[in-house]
Amino acid sequence: MTNLFSFILLFSISLISAKAVAQSDTLSVDSTLTVGIAVMPPFVIKDQDKLWDGISVQLWREMSDQLNIDYEFQEVPQDSLIARVARGDLDLALLGTVTAEDEQRVDFSHDYFQTTLGVAGSTTQSLSSILEGLFTQRFFNIVLGLSILLLIVGTAIWLLERRSNEDNFGGERNPWQGIGSGFWWAGVTMTTIGYGDKAPITFWGRAVALLWMLVAMAVTASLTASLVSAVGLGSGGSIDVPSELRSMNVGSIDGTDAAEYLREERIKFQPYDSVQGGLRAVQQGDLEAFAHSTPVLRYWVNEDNNLSVKVEAADVRPQRYALVLPADSPLREPLNRALLKTVNGAGWQSVLKRYVPKE
Repeated sequence: MTNLFSFILLFSISLISAKAVAQSDTLSVDSTLTVGIAVMPPFVIKDQDKLWDGISVQLWREMSDQLNIDYEFQEVPQDSLIARVARGDLDLALLGTVTAEDEQRVDFSHDYFQTTLGVAGSTTQSLSSILEGLFTQRFFNIVLGLSILLLIVGTAIWLLERRSNEDNFGGERNPWQGIGSGFWWAGVTMTTIGYGDKAPITFWGRAVALLWMLVAMAVTASLTASLVSAVGLGSGGSIDVPSELRSMNVGSIDGTDAAEYLREERIKFQPYDSVQGGLRAVQQGDLEAFAHSTPVLRYWVNEDNNLSVKVEAADVRPQRYALVLPADSPLREPLNRALLKTVNGAGWQSVLKRYVPKE
């Protein structure tokens, strides 16, 4: 009898536990949730058929499926989302930037996307900017270091060839002419030009020449990268934020976090109405840089194949995007569990790469 009672008790506990586990993956609500939404690519996109897409929309659809809840989207202006949630007009909003100020009015879910300020610049450089790069301390240091290396190699080849190869390397009677010939030979050998006007003929001279050819391949690769970076060729060079922005013609969208950052750093900027307009201005040369959120910039550059613009993420002004809920909302905990399950899933990175390519 005791064993039967124990069996029934354990069976009942198991049923209760199974039911609790099943209910933990659902959210019990009395009515359809009103979800605030505002167009902000790549997080929220509204296509020509007025269908919603984007990072935040994909996230929400996955979460709502997990929790088995009904909802309806209500489009509102981006700058009024948090105020509408705080007043209780909306049950939640898909997209909000987490700040200490807004945390006093509403609650945020765990963040599902983190980024920093981005700067879009041209992929090509003007002649004046290239010439400026030729007169920098960094370029001078590269030239000086290379000259010392060529002088060492040229002197070594002169010492080994001066007696047996007087015609090519000047002989003992004129050391400076011989060292100069060695310097010239080391330079043309490193650049693989190889005029053939001078060549070592002794065993040790050729041994040094062979060793220099091998070393020169590594020196040339490193030198090319250093010169391109110093002069600012190739991909347009990196923009040092905020110091270089102060001397550049910069654009941004007034009222955004990027514009606020520029003002804090006392960087003058031209206001633009849209990201697309700012990027086109960079493309046309009207702006040297355009500052905005990194994923937004990369999305629009990826959308327009005619834009030849490079976007770089600066290590300033970090931003965290999250769902926005009323203060003390009972939705917060179940939504957080569903959110973490989604962003930690195998498919989440594919969603991010689809909307925010890294290049």
